[in-house]
Amino acid sequence: MKEEIYELTYMIEQTYWWYVARRQIIRTQVARFLPARSAQSVPPRILDYGCGTGINLFWLSTLGNVYGLDTSERGVAFCMQRGLSQVAHVHGSLSHGNPFGQPFDLITMLDVLEHIDDDVAILKQLGTWLKPEGILLVTVPAYEFLWSGEDYVSDHKRRYTKRRISHVFRQIGYEIVKLSYFNTLLLPVQVLTILWKRLFSPRSMYRSHITPLRPAVNALLTRIMAAEDHVLPHVNLAFGGSILCCARKGPA
Repeated sequence: MKEEIYELTYMIEQTYWWYVARRQIIRTQVARFLPARSAQSVPPRILDYGCGTGINLFWLSTLGNVYGLDTSERGVAFCMQRGLSQVAHVHGSLSHGNPFGQPFDLITMLDVLEHIDDDVAILKQLGTWLKPEGILLVTVPAYEFLWSGEDYVSDHKRRYTKRRISHVFRQIGYEIVKLSYFNTLLLPVQVLTILWKRLFSPRSMYRSHITPLRPAVNALLTRIMAAEDHVLPHVNLAFGGSILCCARKGPA
């Protein structure tokens, strides 16, 4: 991700509709598959790999002991500004091993995998940091035809389909326990917006489209996307602007 985007993210992600609704959706899924604090003698250990400016670490901390890693020193600095201490900077390779020592019950990669050249290799490496039957939860952007300025400024390598992400997890030998598209209700708006920009404002395809919205519009978009949170625990959606994949590592 281009370094200047970290500052934009830090400023806007607390209230911007996409971030708010995505947090609600992911939190529900994490709570479904992560062992509860009360079910263990010690709280679950959680790693957010690619933690960015750290906002997800706050709600993850309500579910267990949470740690963050990011390849950007600027992102880690923003985490420190938020008062987060169990955060470290990591270079692209994970060959030096788990900097936090003990293995984790859950590792999240929230819109991170698409930034990495070898997605299979990074998941294999992170899998060595998981406990037996630990959970790896990933979200990624969907469909190459939705490529836009957001992908450009974020240095994305690819977008995914359910079939593609399923193939990745098969290669590392994990059992997929949840695989669904989300951000489905707003997909038509997303498609029309991208088509409009390609036709009438092609230069905008090289810059972020995340800008502050009027509060009423932001609240409406939040409610529409967050409404999917009531459906996703029961069904897997057939299409959408993003994909959620939750997979379980095998037993020892």
